Amino acid sequence: MKVIYMGSPDFSVYGLDALMESGHEVVAAVSRADKSQGRKKQLRPTALKARALERGLPVYTPENVNDFAFYETVKELQADVIVVSAFGGILKKELLEVCPYGVINIHGSLLPLYRGASPMNAVLCDGQKETGITIMYMNEGMDAGDILMMEALSIDVNENFTSLKQRLGVLGGELIVKSLDLLEKGEAPRIPQDHERATYCQLLTREDERILWQKEGLAIHNQIRSLSLAPGAFTYLNKQPFKILTTVFEAADSKETAGSIVTFDKKKGVACAVKGGYLWLLRVKPQGKKEMSASDWYRGLHLPEKMRFTTEP
Repeated sequence: MKVIYMGSPDFSVYGLDALMESGHEVVAAVSRADKSQGRKKQLRPTALKARALERGLPVYTPENVNDFAFYETVKELQADVIVVSAFGGILKKELLEVCPYGVINIHGSLLPLYRGASPMNAVLCDGQKETGITIMYMNEGMDAGDILMMEALSIDVNENFTSLKQRLGVLGGELIVKSLDLLEKGEAPRIPQDHERATYCQLLTREDERILWQKEGLAIHNQIRSLSLAPGAFTYLNKQPFKILTTVFEAADSKETAGSIVTFDKKKGVACAVKGGYLWLLRVKPQGKKEMSASDWYRGLHLPEKMRFTTEP
């Protein structure tokens, strides 16, 4: 099949790679416009655009994907199907119907659960033990189209966003190839979603990254791993921003003030008191410094047992 592939972040690269290594033909890639990043505000392409250019594909970055001019461009490419993976934009009816097989989406959850922009972060933050990939036919609703294929993955209690994104990305690549094979043979199913079971997740904001020390310890651990290794959950230490990247939660009868640094263990890391136990810090990023092990950071502290993380500066 001739495919137009749409995506933006690194998660979408897995699907592109899988399709280009299959028997299907990717005729073009579509991504969001370059964004200025870093202190120098240099324009940088999305991960999908960079990968597509490496592979020699033509890349389109329309200001508005639903503009008539871009619709005409898609028509001229004469693709059989559009595949979307974390593109970051809503497609209108005209674009959804321009190709004979419509638009197929790679979504990082077991729909109808976790519709929306941040399913992988949300499933970790909620402490779920299972998630997966759904391949679905896109319509004008929010991740509400019929399901073509679905496969689940189990989640370890300490798995973080980086690891889960990689595993789901690989699975999404495998399933999209199988899905297009079924479409081409005329054997692809269409399974309506149970909309009454739908749950939703939103784009992450800065406040989603802030650690609230009044919460239960396991909930804080889940929040941290849902943001690890980037963008990272943040707190304050001595009024300075401080990122906690990797932790392990230990249930215990803790009496210390939540956020207080309690002890250090060469093998386990740095223990911080939380409601219901201790949060063992493994990887951290102090303000103005590189990511490091919590043990290395702790050894350089002055009177560490008197220090406490806070929600506000």
